[in-house]
Amino acid sequence: MYLIGIDPTQVWTSTETPPFKLGETAMDDLGNIYTFVRADGGGVPQWYVAAIESSTYTADQVETTTSAPGDSQGYPVGVAPAAIGASGYGWLLRNGIGSCRVAASAAKGTILNSTATAGQLDDDATAGSEVIDGISLLVANGGAAGVVSAIFSWPRIGRTL
Repeated sequence: MYLIGIDPTQVWTSTETPPFKLGETAMDDLGNIYTFVRADGGGVPQWYVAAIESSTYTADQVETTTSAPGDSQGYPVGVAPAAIGASGYGWLLRNGIGSCRVAASAAKGTILNSTATAGQLDDDATAGSEVIDGISLLVANGGAAGVVSAIFSWPRIGRTL
């Protein structure tokens, strides 16, 4: 069962006790669905992509090392609608419409993959990176890395390129 009407931009520090359980699923007033997580020691900046470790609900920014087989390949991913500080608590968007951090010139309607930059995706199909299934850009990105609108459909870390 979902919690309804949460504020997905609300975050808690590592020293606070949040009112939600890790792994809880909630829906905002727009129908977007989120999972409640604790960030790892690096935190999760706003709109950066993070993998969710499914037994502890710890969020770790996706990059080619952490998305590799034997680490977190197959894990669900989401983006933070508000920055979550180191070891802090907050929500990751898992299903709906939001934004996503991507590299320069990422195109609309292409397959996205992990990069060497933590939390940032690209469409460059670099060998050794992992496909991030379930995130589709609604617009192309310009000539510099940035945040663009995207659709999220229960994304996860997929196969290695």
